[in-house]
Order: sequence, then C-alpha cells, then structure tokens
Amino acid sequence: MSFHQQPKIVRLNMLDTDYAKIAAGEPIPDDKKQRLAQESYDFDKLGQHIARYRYGGLDEQGQDNVLCTIATIAGLFNLADVEDINDRLRYTGRFYLTVGERQQVTNWLLDELGIDLNRLEP
Repeated sequence: MSFHQQPKIVRLNMLDTDYAKIAAGEPIPDDKKQRLAQESYDFDKLGQHIARYRYGGLDEQGQDNVLCTIATIAGLFNLADVEDINDRLRYTGRFYLTVGERQQVTNWLLDELGIDLNRLEP
C-alpha cells in the first residue's frame, strides 16, 4: 500500500464566479431573518444551499436533492413526506420530488425569505 497516491482531479463545469457565489452563499435579508426564530434556522447553510441550487449547474435530481435539504432544514416535510420520497427512490431507483413538493419548498423560500429561485441574482 502506497502513502503517496496521486490526488484525484475532478473537473467542474462551472465558472469561477459561480463557485464563489456558492462558497459565499445566498444572502438572506435581515428583515426576513428577524421574522423567523433565529435559533431554529442555520441561515448560512440555507444560503449555501440556495446558491448551490442557483449556480451549481445541477441536473434535476441534484436540484431536487438541494430542495429536499432546504425543506429538511426548514422543517417543511413531515415523516410521511420523507417516507413517500424514500419509497419512490426504492421503487424507481431515482431520487426526485413531485411537482407539489418542489412548489412547497419554492413557495416557502419566496414567502418566508423573499428568495425567488427562478430569478438569478446579479
């Protein structure tokens, strides 16, 4: 066994500016933060997931994964929702959210944080 293994290089298909936006995270407006219980949300993590959704060049499955993570952080999905998602994964072999589940997350982001995922920030 060798301790001098070559590093694995992974080519990313994104601009440096997109990577910087993901690393910085989407800024959550202070007035929106004040409306929500500060101790209940990790706004930095939410911002990073939102930026990853917007700038990560993700396919639909990757976008659904990010939306599911946001929904988990926000407490939007209950146990039955998670079981439905896991059942779909088991039966289809593919992770995806339904149109209604996606809409639930995007509506929460817009209503509670004022963030429209369909609009790219400058």
